Amino acid sequence: MINVKTFSKGKREYRNEDYFDYNENCFVIADGATDKSGRKYDHKTGGEIVSQIVVNECLSINLNGIELVNHINKKVQELYNKLNISEKIKAPKFRFTCGFICARIINNKIIITYLGDLGFRINGTEVYQEIKQIDINNSEERSKYIRETNDIEGSRNYIMPLLLKQFRYQNNSLDPLGYGVIDGTETPSKFVKIFEYDIKKIETIELFSDGYFDVPQEISIEAWEKIFEKVEQEDPDKWKKYKSTRSEDDRTIAIIEF
Repeated sequence: MINVKTFSKGKREYRNEDYFDYNENCFVIADGATDKSGRKYDHKTGGEIVSQIVVNECLSINLNGIELVNHINKKVQELYNKLNISEKIKAPKFRFTCGFICARIINNKIIITYLGDLGFRINGTEVYQEIKQIDINNSEERSKYIRETNDIEGSRNYIMPLLLKQFRYQNNSLDPLGYGVIDGTETPSKFVKIFEYDIKKIETIELFSDGYFDVPQEISIEAWEKIFEKVEQEDPDKWKKYKSTRSEDDRTIAIIEF
């Protein structure tokens, strides 16, 4: 029997670009990114829309790896057509962007498809999470700006030109700073990671978004929230110990117990 526990909270009330859902053999967490256009579609951001598309598509088909990523990108392209923004998304700031983790049970195996900068932990010990180098660079610039000016509120606007330039690295396999996402274009296969586990050796899988800046020792929703509060007390604006491009983010944790 499989037991699933989840918690998710947006950085803003009534808005959350993280999304998690599951069925009897598939568990998916997605982290949509706020597109820099500032547009809303039926009162939703592109990040909210794309994260739900990613999760729903993972649950509706049995693909994994790059085949799954290619399928989802096609669905996002179809959405652009439906919204009549196919021409606009030639400018990257209009693209709906998302990373995700899909854990799928196939016979006696668990296959994990990984894209983006979310994280997962196996049996409370083995942690995997990729942090983009360009995010590290931009976080350092924000931290430096705050140290020199004490302007926390204006720090996001200060690095916005850097965040806009970041699009040149999105799904760019040729640049050392390149990274992969779902955005309705082509995601190079080098950015799509596959992990395979023997299900008999799995007791728990924890899927978490990057709104959690540290990982607890215990396996429980309460433990994840306690570590979140600890981070908030130590570095509430995320420019000292836990450097980030923003002071707060959506956070989601899903604990799957086998």
